[in-house]
Amino acid sequence: MKTKILYITLFSILVFQMGCTEPYEIETVDYEKVLVVESTITNEMKPQVVKLSRTSTLENPQILTENNATVTVSGINGETYSFSQDNETGFYISNEAFSSQPNIAYTLEIKTQDGKSYKSSPVTLPPVIEMDAVYAERIEDLNEDKDGVQVLVNTEDPTGNAKYFRYEYEETYKVVAPNPSPYIAEIINFDVSNYTYDVILTPREPEEICYSTEYSTGINQTTTKELNENRVVRFPVKYLSKLDAKIQTRYSILVKQYIQSVEAYTFYKILKELGSLESLLSQGQPGYVAGNMVSEMNPDEKVLGFFEASSMTSKRIYFNYADFGLQKPPYFVDCDVLVLDYRDNTTFDNDANEREVIFTYLSYFNYQVVNYGQPYLFTLAKQECSVCTSISSNVRPDFWED
Repeated sequence: MKTKILYITLFSILVFQMGCTEPYEIETVDYEKVLVVESTITNEMKPQVVKLSRTSTLENPQILTENNATVTVSGINGETYSFSQDNETGFYISNEAFSSQPNIAYTLEIKTQDGKSYKSSPVTLPPVIEMDAVYAERIEDLNEDKDGVQVLVNTEDPTGNAKYFRYEYEETYKVVAPNPSPYIAEIINFDVSNYTYDVILTPREPEEICYSTEYSTGINQTTTKELNENRVVRFPVKYLSKLDAKIQTRYSILVKQYIQSVEAYTFYKILKELGSLESLLSQGQPGYVAGNMVSEMNPDEKVLGFFEASSMTSKRIYFNYADFGLQKPPYFVDCDVLVLDYRDNTTFDNDANEREVIFTYLSYFNYQVVNYGQPYLFTLAKQECSVCTSISSNVRPDFWED
């Protein structure tokens, strides 16, 4: 069965209004398993990444990883870098760390397991431009229904060589469990017929402080092409509501600035206008946008994606909710504790069975024991509120500053 994928005419009009950029054709197509390529090599000395997948239907959007491909990046200077597929992510990672160099043209070549070959247009590294400032401000905008903290970027290139900018971020935040549990609760000797068992409480170090890291999604870019000055001023990178639990204790954001070519900027701009994609790999979106990848065996074969070289710079900032005069936001979940007191049956009806109640909460509701007075008094809290490793990691990042 073929699935028809249609475009709205508006998108075709947009392509021809983008003056000074090469038009990218948008077509009406039947569903095909088109190869998707997503790769940005940068001036960072690190293992570089190439992501390969296939398009999926609108009815069943999913990431269809392209496996067992042969991937290489070659420089005009004769250097060649081979990539191997990572078993965990499915991405192709360069076998050695390298950085793209100025004035060197790079080409991506792919050979799929069915014997087809693909190649990119040569790309070169844009100039490196440092961000002038990354900073956060309190924002109250009733028109946009915003009340919280906005992370902003300022950048200037007096030379005028850099006009196309893309931004990503990594946000890391501290998680402090409000009801830490000093016990490991274990149910043993469970008798299914009589519904009896024993609860063993073993003292442990409370898992109270953790750290979570999340990565930006979607396409966030801007251009200074139409401005009088080649300056990016107060560009919004990340908004956090005053009720966002991420800023409940301490928050950090690493903002990455990528300088793009006009071709890369145009490609991602059209993709965003088509559907605000979270990721190029999530190909449930309608249509086809030609990038800079072509089939060497069949020039008419459709290939979706873009291979680019981009200069990257980054800055990290930290802040607390109190820095902006905000009240402490609520925790990630409701953390009311549950007191099971059987001495006077204040919590449950007189016919409540102590063993059944404790078993139910520890086994099915995933509560943790945070205090107890044997044999009749237990104080329980949700696992997310008592053991922070249930929602995060207790490994402190090397860069973290309190």
